[in-house]
Amino acid sequence: MSGKRVKIAALGLGNRTCKYLRYVAEHQDIAELVAVVDTEAARFSKVQEPFALSADRCFTSLEALAASGLEVDACIIGTPDIHHHQMALQAMRHGWHILLEKPMAQTYEQCSDIVRVSEETGRMVSVCYVLRYHPYFIKLKELTESPQVGRLLSVRHIERVGKDRLTHTFVRGPWNKAEMNTSVFFTKCCHDVDFVLWLTGDDVKSVTAVYGSKMFVESGAPEGSASRCLDCQLEKECPYSAVDLYQRRRDWIKGFAAMPGESQDEMIARILKESRYGRCVYRCPEHDVIDRQSVALEMESGIRAEVIMECQTEETNRVTVVECENAVISGDECTIEIAYKDGTPSEVYDFSWTKSLELHAGADILIIKEFIEAIGEGHLQTRTPGSASFVSHKICFLAEF
Repeated sequence: MSGKRVKIAALGLGNRTCKYLRYVAEHQDIAELVAVVDTEAARFSKVQEPFALSADRCFTSLEALAASGLEVDACIIGTPDIHHHQMALQAMRHGWHILLEKPMAQTYEQCSDIVRVSEETGRMVSVCYVLRYHPYFIKLKELTESPQVGRLLSVRHIERVGKDRLTHTFVRGPWNKAEMNTSVFFTKCCHDVDFVLWLTGDDVKSVTAVYGSKMFVESGAPEGSASRCLDCQLEKECPYSAVDLYQRRRDWIKGFAAMPGESQDEMIARILKESRYGRCVYRCPEHDVIDRQSVALEMESGIRAEVIMECQTEETNRVTVVECENAVISGDECTIEIAYKDGTPSEVYDFSWTKSLELHAGADILIIKEFIEAIGEGHLQTRTPGSASFVSHKICFLAEF
C-alpha cells in the first residue's frame, strides 16, 4: 500500500474493536494506534503493552482525547450502540474518518445525521457489515449473477440467532429495546437486510413485518426458580443457565473485564454474583425482546424477499434460498447448492472450511484493511459506505411499525 501511515484512535475496547486492532498490531508500517477511549479503565491493559501505548494516550471520554491535541486521522467506534450517534458526529467534526460498528445509530434521524455530516465534512463513514466481506456470502452473490441461473425471482434469508447469543446479548445484556431503544431485529439483522439488498437491488417498494412473541417475562419463570442463577435450585437443568454458559462452558466471556489482580475464575464468579449477566432470564424486567420476526420486501423490479430472525435455536447460522428462473440456489453457511430446474446435475460448493477460521473467516480483517487503505491511498471508498448502509437501516426502522 502506498500513502500515509494512518493514525487511529479506538473508541470502545470491546470484543469487536479488539479484533480490528489485531490487524493494526500486525501492520504498524501502515497504521498506528495513537489513542484509546473507554469508560472502563481496566480495559486499557488490553492495548497498552501490545501497542506500547502510554497512560497519557488512554482516555475515559472522547472530549478528553480531542482536547489532548493528539493527531488522529481515523477512529474505530465500537462502543455500545447508544453512543454511536454522538461519537460519530463528534469524530467527523474533529476531522476523523470513521469505521463504525453496526448498527450506525438507534433512530432514523440519528442515522440520517451521520450520513449528512459525512457529506458536509468530507469524512468517510464505513459501516462494519461483515457479510459483504465474507467468502461464503461473496460466493453466494457471485452465483446469483451467473447467466446459467437466469433472472432472480425471490430470496428467503433466515438468521438463526441462537439461544446463547439471545440470552447473553438481548436479554441479560445491554442490547435490549427498553434500555437501548432498538429492537433485536434491527441490532442483529440490519446487515442481513443489507445482504439481501445486495442480491436483489435496493429498489424497495413495500415493507411488511410480522412479529413473534416475547418469551422471557417474569410470569413465565419456572416455579422454584431464583432471581440469580447462582442461587437457583433449577440451574443445572435450565437451558438458559448463566452458570453453565459462562462458568462451565466459558462461552461469551471475552467481553468481560477482569479487575486488577483478578483471575479469570474470580472474574466469572464476580460477574455471576454481581452483574446483570448473572440474572435469571425471566427476571430481567427492563428487557423487551421478541423471539422471532419476519420482514417481507417487495421490489419495484418484481423481486420478492423475506428476512427472518429466529432466536430460540440451537444453531447459530444463516440459511438462504434464492429462487431464479433456471435454478434454486440454497446455502447454510457450510454448503451452497445450485439445483437446476431442467435436470442438469446440481453444483455444490463446500464452505465448511470457513467455520474453523477466526475473525469471520478473515472478513473482519478485510473490513479494517480496506478502511485503512482507503485513507492511506486517499480514495475514501469502501464496499460498505454509510450512505449505502443507511438503506438497510431505513428498512429495519420501517419494520418497527
